[in-house]
Amino acid sequence: MVGENAAAAAGGGMMKWLLLFSGIALVSITAYGIYGPEVDNSPKILDVCVEHSPQGLNHYHPWLYININGGAVNIPTDVGVTEDCMYAIHTHSGDGKLHIEIPLSNPMKIKVSDFFTVWDKEFNENQLLDYTVDEDHEIVMTVFPTKEDYVNGTNGVISTDFENHVFSSVDNDGDGIADGDDTVVLIEYKLKEN
Repeated sequence: MVGENAAAAAGGGMMKWLLLFSGIALVSITAYGIYGPEVDNSPKILDVCVEHSPQGLNHYHPWLYININGGAVNIPTDVGVTEDCMYAIHTHSGDGKLHIEIPLSNPMKIKVSDFFTVWDKEFNENQLLDYTVDEDHEIVMTVFPTKEDYVNGTNGVISTDFENHVFSSVDNDGDGIADGDDTVVLIEYKLKEN
């Protein structure tokens, strides 16, 4: 009887420790889920294929121009258009006109980095294509509200958003056209101005 009581007491003590450790593990997992690193569950640009259809899409056209040391870089025709997929950001011509087609059922914020991802090229505040910022060179990104402003060299605003600049799909003025339509992003790799 004494042996059975001792075994029961030892088993009860073991159960208390097991419950304590289980509780600590549960609290730790919950805290990590709440306070741990954020998980971005938004759709990724290479996961979304679209079809030309006037219904069910927010379709607009910003422009992207790239200059390396004063020389224009041509963006190829059909970047983001393959036999299997037409990505939500793509080109149909080599003039810098981007086509953004966002499914209304799957809204996305399309960023400059998304185009470079689809194009399989590098762009961030320190690198443009194969060119890297150094003591003599910098990358400057200017955003113009319209192509007319770009052509006239007016109303351009230097942006430090770089790859995170969003081609706005919002229609704040209610004209039925995305605010990012006809905007121009000019990215230049050039000598630093002294």
